Amino acid sequence: MDQNDAEREAELCQLLDQYAPFIQQEDPEQLSVLLPVDVLRRFPELPGMLRCMASLDLLAGNSAEAFEFGGKFDADGQAVATTSSSSSFRAPHRLGPYLLEEELGRGGMGVVFRVRHEVLDAPFAMKMIRSSDWASDQEVQRFYREARAASRLQHPNIVRVHDVGEERGLHYLVMAYISGGNLAERIASTPLSYREVAELMYQVAVAVAFLNDSGIVHRDLKPANILLDGEGNPHVTDFGLVKVFDAGEGRTTTGIIVGTPAYMAPEQAWGSSEDVGPGCDIYSLGAILYELLTGRPPFGDTGPLDQLLRLRDAEPLAPRSIRAAIPVELERICLHCLEKKPADRYQSAADLAADLQRYLNGEPSGLPVPTLFWHLRRWIRREPALVSRLTGFLVMGIILSVVEVLSESARAPYIPVMSVLGIWTLGSVILQQALNRNIDPWVVRTSWVILDCLLFTSALMFAEGPVESLVVGYSLLIAASAWWYQPFLVWMMTGASVIAFFVLFSLRGDSSLPGHYPYIVAAELAVVGGIVASFVRQIRELLQRRSIPSDTP
Repeated sequence: MDQNDAEREAELCQLLDQYAPFIQQEDPEQLSVLLPVDVLRRFPELPGMLRCMASLDLLAGNSAEAFEFGGKFDADGQAVATTSSSSSFRAPHRLGPYLLEEELGRGGMGVVFRVRHEVLDAPFAMKMIRSSDWASDQEVQRFYREARAASRLQHPNIVRVHDVGEERGLHYLVMAYISGGNLAERIASTPLSYREVAELMYQVAVAVAFLNDSGIVHRDLKPANILLDGEGNPHVTDFGLVKVFDAGEGRTTTGIIVGTPAYMAPEQAWGSSEDVGPGCDIYSLGAILYELLTGRPPFGDTGPLDQLLRLRDAEPLAPRSIRAAIPVELERICLHCLEKKPADRYQSAADLAADLQRYLNGEPSGLPVPTLFWHLRRWIRREPALVSRLTGFLVMGIILSVVEVLSESARAPYIPVMSVLGIWTLGSVILQQALNRNIDPWVVRTSWVILDCLLFTSALMFAEGPVESLVVGYSLLIAASAWWYQPFLVWMMTGASVIAFFVLFSLRGDSSLPGHYPYIVAAELAVVGGIVASFVRQIRELLQRRSIPSDTP
């Protein structure tokens, strides 16, 4: 099986899992009507496979040996039927000496149960591949790579693997059971104090340093993969995406993105597999620390695909701009972990742990004092839409001012045009602040499109003489809208620019221009918009095809 076949099979398994609920909620014969057209075009066999699953479910409906994921057992050890909205896959009552008791969680490929060893009468956590017999060779290899990586690690803050095996086509591994839930649940329930944050991250950083010193890069560190015991101590788990630096283990297919975008390092998302190293885990630790401090991931105001797009060029908001009470030292430690280039981050998790320990001891960190250039660079990356506009306004303002000074007499358009630029600047700053505060991004960006077209057209209305050479500004506005990586916004800016130009042409009433002139300009703007929107769409589709979700939520 070549790479394309393996990727297609993996995507088909995900679609089967995604649309499996239809076989219980709808008439199976109507699946070809309910499924999206693009899905049917790529996978014409999907409706037939789902109908087959419906038939198998019907035959297995009265089976006493199986139950749906999400099920529990009663006091006599019998399965208690429950419904599941995300999968119709079924697991047995028992695997070897382990009795399945309750589902703990699930992700893109695996599901985790609390189980009890029949002889030892002790609880454990068991992870199984959800796709079962549909699992590709790559998924199975990744599953056993996780088991091998975790089994060789003995650290108080790393979850140990005790057993691994396969029975009745189900691959499973058995881990220590940590009863306190995970860090993601803790963040959602009760905020930690800043000292508790530092203490917890210190323990996690020490565990990751042990991983990296053992030649292992986790590649999927996130709050859901940090379990908490009864005393609140963290335990790193889920090694399904590890990269092991020995004998070529853990190699990832070139061009495939694996992991969780919200906590993924830029080189992991945009580079090749050779770029993945300990620096990826440093970035992920910084993203976890950011969420503990602010309540959201670095790019938590966007979806997974937009997070990948912003990883390359954008910068997250400074934590203290979200919560002013955050200690300065913790903010500096966090932002140092989140540098774009691995060489600019901490060189090891041990160095990060050392700075966290200094903070706990009331000592200054070993980081250099941020320079003005550092702040400027972060601002440009963090707010490119605003920076591009302010730069344009500054250039236009300087040119107009120089011309005004060199003119023998005062020019009538100077004050009105400069006033428009001032209003435009103020409006752009206000809209950027609204985006920073996550105030309905769709409404804010739509308002920004309207503001740009309206004020640029107003500036042209006050300009002297023919403005044909200035109409290129509409094309620049269309190009600038690509900063948001949304094809819809590019088309909106294109449509608004065409309408604004026709209004401008009709109001200025330049009779010397041929009647077909505005239609030529409108066609040119439409072509520019189509090219920009096409590039943005292709970038989004490329990332979507390259992305492989991590194993847990």
